[in-house]
Parts: sequence; structure tokens; C-alpha cells
Amino acid sequence: MGLFDIGIRKELTLEKSKEEVLDSLREKLSITSEQIPIIENETLILDNFKTSILNYSLSIKLDKTNKGFKFIIDGELQQLYVLILVALIILSILVTYGIGVILIVGFAYLQKHYASKFLDSLLEDIT
Repeated sequence: MGLFDIGIRKELTLEKSKEEVLDSLREKLSITSEQIPIIENETLILDNFKTSILNYSLSIKLDKTNKGFKFIIDGELQQLYVLILVALIILSILVTYGIGVILIVGFAYLQKHYASKFLDSLLEDIT
């Protein structure tokens, strides 16, 4: 996992079946995304998750536990945005003597934080 990738591990107690939970997640994610999420091997996959300026490739795995369900959400920053951030960091080192790096890293961290908060609220809405 990279510095700006999303990783959420959460356990929730739900009375629904695994298929109902995956379908409700799929519905809620399809509202905010241009693409429809795909369900493969009990894992929800979304290639273009955009809640902020940066796009992530999401995979949501759902495991059944004694108390309920364990959600494992992994979001990887798409390669295009990684290349853009690297180019901006290199330019900021050359032009601003490194001060611009703080702004770029802060911006990317805030985008990651916003996407993580959105996914947390999405999980809370399911319950």
C-alpha cells in the first residue's frame, strides 16, 4: 500500500445476509460513481471511485464473523494521479526549493482523508 492509499478494516453487526449487504453497497456506490461496481468472488470492485479530485480503485471484501460482518476496504490511488503527484513534487522541489512539497502532500492527504470519511459514513448508512 502506498502513502495515499485507503485501507479500512471495520466490523459491524448486521441482521442482513451477505448478498443483501453487497447489493446495498453496490447501490450506494453506483449513485456516487459513473461506473457500476462489479461483484466477483464476494468482493465488490469499483475501478473509478471519485468522491474528491483524486480517483481510487476500490475493492470491498466482506467476511462473515460470529457477530456480523467484517469489511475490508482497500483503495489504491490510480496510476495517472500518482504520476501527476510525482511530477508536481519534482517541479515543486526545483521551483520552490521544497516548500511546495508540503502543499502537495497536504492536498493529497486531505483528499485521502475525505474519501476515507465518505466510505466510513457509507458503512454506517448500511446498518
